[in-house]
Amino acid sequence: MIMMFQTINKIGYQLKKAIIFIGLFLTLFIAGFFLANLDWNSFFNDSANEAPLQKQQVDEAIKEKIGSREIGFVDFKQWVNLHNLSGDNVYDADPDGDGIPNYLEFVHFTDPNDADTDDDGYTDKQEISYGYDPTFPGDTKFIVEVSISKIGVDAPMVWSKTEVEKDMLKDLEKGLSHFPQTAAPGQKGNAVISGHSSNYIWAKGDYNYVFKKLGELEKGDDVTVKVIQKNGRIITYRYLITEKFVTYPDDTRIFEETDKSILTLSTCWPLGTNFKRMIVKAELVK
Repeated sequence: MIMMFQTINKIGYQLKKAIIFIGLFLTLFIAGFFLANLDWNSFFNDSANEAPLQKQQVDEAIKEKIGSREIGFVDFKQWVNLHNLSGDNVYDADPDGDGIPNYLEFVHFTDPNDADTDDDGYTDKQEISYGYDPTFPGDTKFIVEVSISKIGVDAPMVWSKTEVEKDMLKDLEKGLSHFPQTAAPGQKGNAVISGHSSNYIWAKGDYNYVFKKLGELEKGDDVTVKVIQKNGRIITYRYLITEKFVTYPDDTRIFEETDKSILTLSTCWPLGTNFKRMIVKAELVK
């Protein structure tokens, strides 16, 4: 009988130890999760996002070095004369037949008389549509920055090459991830961009909660996308949010094709899970 009570006491002691261990583990896990997802940037009022990639104004030191106080691009009329363009509808004309009207050739600083400005075998329209730089040969892509002032987002966009989860998670360490085969920002079609809403304390990257406040956006809010070409051309697009919804990852509305210029922002939802997606759609303002 004594041995039986000793055995019961021993089992009870081991059970108490197990319960204490499990409780301690859960406490540390939950604490780690909240520490990882605390917005330290807002807490310390110090942004960890990258600085703007390029100033809009020419540096004074450069002006002094070249001996000129006036530096800038030609205006459209001067550009038309430089390329010997003419006609009643010179803005919308397409002399090289690449599918890009003259006004867009001017915006991207491509050659309106050459369908393949960088001579890499792809037309300027083909390159621009998929985010490639039409003024530089090879696989050079535009640099893209996404800003949403209402929720404090200012992050670079990564051109993901694959939809394999581990590869996209690697891209998300560097900023926002652009889904392959979706439209380039600023172009016709649906540009799908994802970002983390939460992550674990051991996860790498400075953008683990970049879309943490995505659910706070409402219809009519602004999203700004800056596209930077290697030739120094900077094009800023403004989008207005048109809808917001929570759904499952396989919802066809996320990747729905369109003839408009649409931006689809996606993140895991609710915070700390990946069961559903918070989706915010915005349309380009022209």
